[in-house]
Amino acid sequence: MRRAIFLVVLGVSTLALVVGAALATPPKGATTTVLTRATFGTFAEQNSGVKVKSKPGEADLVMAKQVIEPGGSSGWHHHPAVSFFLVKSGSVTAYDEKCKKTVYKAGEGFIESSAHPGLVRNQGKVDVVIYATHIIPTKTTEEGYRIDDPMPKNCNVK
Repeated sequence: MRRAIFLVVLGVSTLALVVGAALATPPKGATTTVLTRATFGTFAEQNSGVKVKSKPGEADLVMAKQVIEPGGSSGWHHHPAVSFFLVKSGSVTAYDEKCKKTVYKAGEGFIESSAHPGLVRNQGKVDVVIYATHIIPTKTTEEGYRIDDPMPKNCNVK
């Protein structure tokens, strides 16, 4: 009986993983390169009204560069992080989980800090270059700081 229950649980878990992977919306025409990563451990700093604080041994910084071709997108995803995005060149249209769109041009930036899905598209005619800084938990793998999500209901943006 235990074996039968185990096999049912294993089968349902496997099906959930396969369906989740099938519903994910991977990047299209977008290339991300991790530039560097460093462990900061515990910190509590402030200057000029800005405060940052971590729990003991829990904070790494990851810096990455993303290039999105015209018509390309990041795919629906989120990060287990507080993420700062700086648009270096071109412009992007960012969509949140409610399909609200915001356009960011070169020299502008935006922050993501939730487990809700988001997507960034290049609707222009030139490559977009974005630099990202992610403050992530130290144990996060390189593959784990981007979590693919399915496209939200009532938002037909890919």
